Amino acid sequence: MEAPKLSPAFQSLYCNPAMFALFSSFHPISFARVLPFQADDVILDDRHLLYAEEALLAGPSDETRLRVVEAFSGCGLVPESDAANLKPVIDFFDADFFELMGLVYANARMFRCALRWYREVIRHLENIVDKNTNVGFRSDTQSVYASVGYCLYSLGLFEEAIAWSKACLGPRQMADIVCRALIDYEAEAGGGRIAAMEGAGPRMRYFVGVFDPAFSSQTTSRLKGAMKRFASFHEVYIDWATPETFAREPVPDGYPFQPEFDATALMRHKMNLIFATCGRADALIAKGYIEEAKRLLNEAAIVEPEAECLQERIQALR
Repeated sequence: MEAPKLSPAFQSLYCNPAMFALFSSFHPISFARVLPFQADDVILDDRHLLYAEEALLAGPSDETRLRVVEAFSGCGLVPESDAANLKPVIDFFDADFFELMGLVYANARMFRCALRWYREVIRHLENIVDKNTNVGFRSDTQSVYASVGYCLYSLGLFEEAIAWSKACLGPRQMADIVCRALIDYEAEAGGGRIAAMEGAGPRMRYFVGVFDPAFSSQTTSRLKGAMKRFASFHEVYIDWATPETFAREPVPDGYPFQPEFDATALMRHKMNLIFATCGRADALIAKGYIEEAKRLLNEAAIVEPEAECLQERIQALR
């Protein structure tokens, strides 16, 4: 299929390879394969919209943001009712308006365009420095990083999606894996299991059901000491109760995660990693690279052992 014919304004705004060569300074992963646009891509090459977006980049202000909202509405990317709701609160936006633009394009399945605007958000976040400490802001906990992973997966760029998601999960996920393994090991001795988890930032609370109430007092201090050695930055809390207290609620069919409540983007990173891994494994299997597919699937299963889509593929390859 032939590549789409794009206007000079569209090419100037969306087709500069330098934008994707180094997308993030925190995670220096090349997104060079995001370009070029493909013949089957959904593209909106609208002169009025492009002019509004160029004006916003040249001088971000309430006025230029309003022009983009109006252009979105005029092109059908945003319903008129939503545009009307946005206009009175346009002064609440700053650089996060670029994230809204990315979301609009992602909802329209224009993932390459979405990534272009997510890059603006990330560039802003990674340049924030605390004036008092002169220390940079740890920005990769923000939700936009998970949105980038979703776009990469949706474009079929599975290798980039896997590398990006693993980088964003970082030591937080490895700490959680180690802590879960230790708690599970101890809980099994008391006839119990981890029933659920909830987390926010570096803090994680594990809800564990055991049959012996005295078991918790004997175990908590030993467990916390061990986990502190493995993950000194991970703040852990353990709530013990009888298994009946944590009776499982019905889980939607195919839901790939164990019960977990997390106020960060961790769950979205895990979802991106799991589905990108499945996509990459399927491509490897089709080419006959079975062992490499097994390795990828088993790595992802460590992150989320209850993901059925992973376990089904692993079982099929045995």
